[in-house]
Amino acid sequence: MRLRARLEVELFSPEEVQRIAAAAIRLWGELPLRIQGSDELFDYLLDYGCRVDGERVFFPQPVRGKVLDRIAQAKQAWLEAHGDGPPPWPGSEIDVFTHGQALLACDLETNRLRPAVCADLEEWCRVADALGVPTRSHPTFIPTDFPPGCSDFLTFATIILNSRQPHRVSVYSARMLPYFIEALAVVKGSREVVGADAEFASVMWVNSPFMITRENAEIAMEARRLLGRPIAPSTMPVAGAATPVTVAGQAAQTTAEALALNALTLAVDDGTCGIMHNPLVMDMRAASHRQAGPDVILHRAATHEMHRHFFGGYPRIFGFNAGAQVVGPQALLEKGLGMALDVMSGGRSLGIGCLAASDVGSLVQLLLDYEMAMALKHLLREVTVDNERLGEETILQTVPQGARFMETEHTARFYREELWLPMFLDFRNPLGWQRDPSDIIERARERARETATAAENQCPLTPAQQEAVRALMAEARAETGGTSKR
Repeated sequence: MRLRARLEVELFSPEEVQRIAAAAIRLWGELPLRIQGSDELFDYLLDYGCRVDGERVFFPQPVRGKVLDRIAQAKQAWLEAHGDGPPPWPGSEIDVFTHGQALLACDLETNRLRPAVCADLEEWCRVADALGVPTRSHPTFIPTDFPPGCSDFLTFATIILNSRQPHRVSVYSARMLPYFIEALAVVKGSREVVGADAEFASVMWVNSPFMITRENAEIAMEARRLLGRPIAPSTMPVAGAATPVTVAGQAAQTTAEALALNALTLAVDDGTCGIMHNPLVMDMRAASHRQAGPDVILHRAATHEMHRHFFGGYPRIFGFNAGAQVVGPQALLEKGLGMALDVMSGGRSLGIGCLAASDVGSLVQLLLDYEMAMALKHLLREVTVDNERLGEETILQTVPQGARFMETEHTARFYREELWLPMFLDFRNPLGWQRDPSDIIERARERARETATAAENQCPLTPAQQEAVRALMAEARAETGGTSKR
């Protein structure tokens, strides 16, 4: 068996959810979605019944009715598949991933912020592979020594050249999309096998409130044309700036925006996209947006509640972000609390390595976060009850001698399985610690230094393939007028 402990996530009463949903539907009927789109995109919307006035797209009652009917069908399909009861046990396996799109690095040696450069990304790739991190939702670093016009593609190509496999990078320029495709064709051996599931993101990012810029519209439509990939809107509204500061007000406005985006995806690809917002908050004292803290968790829980209302699903807490800028006590406090809440609410995949939410990357924090994730993994490990582990014979033989279980073969056999042996946490008694004092952050820094030095480039590409990718990088630089600083 395994430890089964779960935090049930519920923010609003059914009556409150219904009240927010009704407000969202009313707002959707009044507020146009502003799109700097192409004639092709507008033709899809017009055919679906939307009214287009320049960049403003309105959703008349017949359109809203069609969308709500399709959403109801999607929810019914989910209920038929999963039922209307509490969420099932999510399992006990915990994995980790790296994330973030940082322009800043927290320097390994000085613990100070500096611009991230290509060497940081290369090193990150090697260390992540050395740790066995299975996935990367984002590249962690967007190097500042890459020309801005092609930095998205150069980041993707650098990951290809320094990793076991390609990992996800967001396309920020429609002009660079063909380069992403060609680089993957080099990796996979053929352009024909680069399809809709290609290892890069072409999200149609929405600027709340109710705005899609030309570049985002073009990226999504171009990816649809070249890859057959359905358009996928997403947004990270800032409560207090782009939405009301209140949890209820934010939920009403972003749900209205999401309903409009579902109309968009139904018009173009005949599919819904859910309530996909990941809200932030405007920190009034810092005069900056913030992606971590209990207020952020509440705003995101509200979004999940609205998704459950319209589409089904199970709300949970995403708590692995930290607002701390550098490695230190604040980061450890935020990460420890957040990861625990995340896992207790059903999360089994934890993001590691970022500070300031996703704006700073740190190798030291990467290893500390990894340690926290492994602690939670051990907490949920399997606890086996069998004759060997019961150890009746050992108990019978040892108890008459006193507390001498450290001398038994039973302890020698099972202690590594049963005990958690951390890399950095120091559990010695005070006298032992006084003889050789240690600090968790400094121990992690030393291990990060050793790992970065020893980690090898595990790129599997042949020299010819690597040269082809580098040629694409040079071509992208030349096309955008950028020159390398390296």
